Amino acid sequence: MDVLLGVGVAAGLGLADFFGGMSGRRTGPIRTITGVQIVGGVIIGIYVLAIWQPLGDTRTMLLAVLAGGALTFGIGFMYTGFTWGRMGVVAPVTAALIAVLTFGVGLVRGERPSALALAGVALAIVAVVLISRPPRAADAAATETRKRFGLGAELGLSLAAGASLATFQTTIGEIGDAAGLAPLLVVRAAAATLSLLALGVVWRRAGFPRLRAPRRSTFVPVVVSGILLLLAHALLLEALSLGLLSIVGPITALSPAFTVIPAWLFLHEEISRVQVFGMVVATAGLVLVALG
Repeated sequence: MDVLLGVGVAAGLGLADFFGGMSGRRTGPIRTITGVQIVGGVIIGIYVLAIWQPLGDTRTMLLAVLAGGALTFGIGFMYTGFTWGRMGVVAPVTAALIAVLTFGVGLVRGERPSALALAGVALAIVAVVLISRPPRAADAAATETRKRFGLGAELGLSLAAGASLATFQTTIGEIGDAAGLAPLLVVRAAAATLSLLALGVVWRRAGFPRLRAPRRSTFVPVVVSGILLLLAHALLLEALSLGLLSIVGPITALSPAFTVIPAWLFLHEEISRVQVFGMVVATAGLVLVALG
């Protein structure tokens, strides 16, 4: 069950990145991240009020605040890398680091997956790198039109994003499911607060331009992304309460596959043979994990 939930988390994260990326192209990464966090916060807030669920004890709330901060910094570093660097560098390094760190933290915490599961995780980590590699032509075009950072900055942002998002997953695992989904409200509140502060700084540096209502072409993808991200995190909370971080973490890092496929279907972006091979490797890894 934890394997299926991990795949669900990867699907939610990947599709959220797809719709968030569509919005980010039109309105910028910070506005998109802020909107996504607010949408998720409103939805989970309505849910918590409807069932009148407590937020949890002090420890749970502090962990949720830490998770919200780690999530915001992770997405911020990653989107900055996507905007000013090469996605072909940032995406695979970030995803691979999430897989490696969550796997390592799980082992340090005393988790001992079976030999088959370990082999499956190893294949999943390889698949993450393969799937995250864009076609060469697209990579070259991105380099010419968007590249501003050198390799050192790209790697630095990727490592910071991977470490932050791995911290988020580890912290969510520490929270557990005893308090239900209520801690996700605190996660969203912390993330939205940090995002709004960053947006305020950008707005001030731009000279306080006049605020405009978001267009439908921007608003709809943000709402969809916010819903998908919240669903993914709810599934993650459940997956980590049922399974091992060393198994679930690397599986969730397969999310780029669920970004590439809709981009191919709806935006007609090219999928390279390397990416297709990576999806085959990922499938083989998931089978081994499930058998283990």
